[in-house]
Amino acid sequence: MSAAVAPAPLQAEQPDVVEAVMRPFRRPSNRFRLAVVVLSLVVLLGVAAWVYQLSQGMAVAGYTDRSFWAIYIADVVSFIGVSYGGAVVSAILMLAGASWRAPLVRLAEGVALVSVVVGAAFIIPHLGRPDRLLGMVTHANVASPVFWDMVAILTYTVATVVFFVLPLVPDTAALLESHPDELGRLRRSLYRFVSRGWTGTAHQRRVLHSAMTVVAIVIIPLAVSVHSVLAWAFALVSRPGWHESIWAPYFVIAALYSGVALVILVVAGFRRGYRLQAFITEQHFVRLAYLMLVLGAVYVYLTFADLLPSAYVGEAGPSQIVDGMLEGPVAVSFWLFVVVGTVLPIVLVALPWTRNIPGITVAALLVLVAMWTKRVTMVVETSAYDRLTNSFGHLFGFTWVSVSVTLGGVAAVALLLMLLFRLVPVLAVTEIQELDDEAPATGRAAPERTAPERTAPERTAPERTGGRAAGRAGAVLLVVLAVGAAGSAKAEPAYAATKVPTVAVTATEDGPTNTVSATVTLDGRPVKGALVNFAESTTMFAPGDNMVPLGSVETDAAGTAQVVYVAAVAGPRTVTATYFPTALGDPVVASTTLDVTDATSPYRPPAPHLLAAAGRVLASALFATVLVVLLILAAQVVRVRRASAAVTDRPVREAPRA
Repeated sequence: MSAAVAPAPLQAEQPDVVEAVMRPFRRPSNRFRLAVVVLSLVVLLGVAAWVYQLSQGMAVAGYTDRSFWAIYIADVVSFIGVSYGGAVVSAILMLAGASWRAPLVRLAEGVALVSVVVGAAFIIPHLGRPDRLLGMVTHANVASPVFWDMVAILTYTVATVVFFVLPLVPDTAALLESHPDELGRLRRSLYRFVSRGWTGTAHQRRVLHSAMTVVAIVIIPLAVSVHSVLAWAFALVSRPGWHESIWAPYFVIAALYSGVALVILVVAGFRRGYRLQAFITEQHFVRLAYLMLVLGAVYVYLTFADLLPSAYVGEAGPSQIVDGMLEGPVAVSFWLFVVVGTVLPIVLVALPWTRNIPGITVAALLVLVAMWTKRVTMVVETSAYDRLTNSFGHLFGFTWVSVSVTLGGVAAVALLLMLLFRLVPVLAVTEIQELDDEAPATGRAAPERTAPERTAPERTAPERTGGRAAGRAGAVLLVVLAVGAAGSAKAEPAYAATKVPTVAVTATEDGPTNTVSATVTLDGRPVKGALVNFAESTTMFAPGDNMVPLGSVETDAAGTAQVVYVAAVAGPRTVTATYFPTALGDPVVASTTLDVTDATSPYRPPAPHLLAAAGRVLASALFATVLVVLLILAAQVVRVRRASAAVTDRPVREAPRA
């Protein structure tokens, strides 16, 4: 039957996929051994740095009482984010019926599996105390997005494992049939367990395809939920720069953008290392690059959709965050992201003479570095912003400990991928062979597999037209990016003042009640509608004058704003009134001293939430949803195993022997 499906002359022209996947299983080269040694040393250095951090405290990693979130949580976001890219290349393209994905799926699924494991591991150094991990389960707070983030990551990891293992069933059976002696004892034992009962019948293939479709449908919303909940862990904290409703889709697109970039890098490395040019061609890189380009354009749009409203409205906290990105303490890293993470990759993909494997690989590398820089900027800047004083404190500083732990994670991803594909096939053997067999039988073109890429490829008229269109699109994107950047830097706020006003503040005490009044004038005339922020100093939280907000009040027709409050601590207090005449300008601050003699704690137990019962029902529903997802995944594994165990026929199609 195999001779009827694939005639001998066609077989002779097609590369042998089984021979190609056997290359990583043979005696490793000296370069492979050297790479494993170097990567292992980097991983060990990261582990040693983490052990040193455990003994000395988080300060050796650059953390302070203000920079409470920094590089490690940025690593969690980055590594788990790139895992989503592997799911996109494999799951979404599978559901779309894109046959060209076949040579890429195993590498993409490996990226998804390894990076989510390493990304989840970064939660341990981020917590500082590993023993607190158990507390997230034993003392779970179901109202916290951090808890649901843990649940989402664990569920997504299970789905990723199933999505990676199920396609191995026919591949391991094919390799056992064709090259049993070359697999080695460990692989033979593993492959017999995975492929037990698989004979390649039509019924088994239908069951496997159905199971993979179900898992692909499940894994996509799971991946979206992981990054949405991770974004809400930031957005539900009332801090400027994080408290944004757009962050859930913003994080999802960032994950796709950087994830596709990592898939490109991994595919380029394994293609070169194991000579897979006959299966992975330049056209695969171009299509992945177009996908990366579209995601990058969407991410640029969401970036300015996030920043421009904050800059225009002119609230003190968000305005200072935006100002810090454009020309403040993190401006270098932000503009590095803009140029390196968006402009240069767009140029490299848009221009025909750099739209090749080296150019696309460089673009992907730039995207990965710039996106990690952007995530560090997002975390570090806001965590260093002091809500008491409305100013930036000490920004996070990189140390050898935090850098070593991060580099250890990067090395771990590369090392685990190299070791993983020493154990399992690097290409989807059965899927590629089925496409080869279907092409002559149905009249469809075979998958794009050629000899190593040509030095001067000839382009047809449609390809040239597509290249010009991509170039024009890239030019338009560059113009939009430049206009948006200039607009964000030069846009005027919703209100402005040409002269600097003055603020006078007074404070009086009447028993436990204190009254603070501020009068805003400009050229001796009262300013109506000026928003004044009141604050009182306290030593309750830390030594020194820590300013506690008392409220924001607009001035009346006489230019006076007044706030009444009950002091919580007795003693001399500094009361300040702050007015921002422009969105990004310097504030006008006035202060006075008030000797508080009668203080009363204003704390009262909160009233029960109106939707507390609904919240409990929602938590139960979410737990039930997670359980249903896990049962669906388990059912697909059981279906494939039962289909394999029920068949004892000889295989309908055998893999070609070497």
